[in-house]
Amino acid sequence: MVHRDEILKPIWHAFAALDLDRTGKVSKSQLKVLSQNLYTVLRIPHKTSELEEHFKDDDEGPVSTQGYMPYLNMFILDKIQGDFDIMELNRMCWTLCSRKKSNLNMLITDTDAFKIWCIFNFLSEDHYPLIIVIEEIEFFMRKLVDAVGSDWNEGRFVDYKAKLSSWKDKVAQHEGLIRLIQPGSKGPQKMTNWGAAAVTDKELEVRERFWQEKKNNPNNFV
Repeated sequence: MVHRDEILKPIWHAFAALDLDRTGKVSKSQLKVLSQNLYTVLRIPHKTSELEEHFKDDDEGPVSTQGYMPYLNMFILDKIQGDFDIMELNRMCWTLCSRKKSNLNMLITDTDAFKIWCIFNFLSEDHYPLIIVIEEIEFFMRKLVDAVGSDWNEGRFVDYKAKLSSWKDKVAQHEGLIRLIQPGSKGPQKMTNWGAAAVTDKELEVRERFWQEKKNNPNNFV
């Protein structure tokens, strides 16, 4: 059974992608479509009439994340049975996000960007906006560099780490991680063979347990 927090992360990205004006709110018509897609990919039976009724037009205007969460929790997340494919959920939410990120001029393929996005979500802290602690970025980058057969450049990463404090608005989003992987000054470098090899399930499990323990006991952070 996929943990609830891991289901919520891609949905948060989808909500943010629909918030085109950066007001923290999304129109009811867009949330109705998002909810319909969530019912489909999460394989939750529902009545279209009830969905239409809940998101019918009124004078209250767009809905914030706080306004959408009660519906998301009660009518969607609480009804998940576990017989769904988490990658279908990821792909659906990524489709919304990738449209928003189309102006990044990425040097990697959309498929590879999607893989990075999934890893970002997995390694990110479970509070919002989603961020990754610097130690997790370094761990991921070392595994990625090793998987594509390159040499780790400690000096270059130290330079990036020094800049992260001024990148808060970027690193909080997955494109910040993409920018670390492909700093625009270099030519295109395809990364199509690193996905499964970069981090094994066992290593991810160990890392997740390690960081959960640290989060539960803040005094452990160095």
